[in-house]
Amino acid sequence: MTPESNEAVVRRYVEDVWNRGDLVVADALLTFGHVRHDPLLDVDVVGVDEVRQQISGLRAAFPDFHFEVAIYAGNGGFVTRRWRMTGTHEGQWLGIAPTGVKVTSTGMALSRFEDGKIAEEWIQRDDLGLMRQLGAV
Repeated sequence: MTPESNEAVVRRYVEDVWNRGDLVVADALLTFGHVRHDPLLDVDVVGVDEVRQQISGLRAAFPDFHFEVAIYAGNGGFVTRRWRMTGTHEGQWLGIAPTGVKVTSTGMALSRFEDGKIAEEWIQRDDLGLMRQLGAV
């Protein structure tokens, strides 16, 4: 796959799966054994079904959330994206009761590709800033 086609996969993953909540599309974009390394969680998110659960949980807590992304095609089967997420905290999230607070969070992800699909992701974001906005710290 070319860097441009990998970039298109990441863009579709963000727009269709995360922003629109079309979780079925994840099958076409992620490998079966996809691994998502998320420092906010105690264990890695492994498999497409667990990714769907993570997305569903975020969408339940922030029903209006939206990611704006800048995607940087990389070499050797990697793509990096930088994002800005906005949303209103209207549901339970990570043990934090709904606050009604409109939040903004930034972060980055590195995606590794296998056979044209995202096989692995490393996530880094401003969790402390997000927790401050929610009054959790």
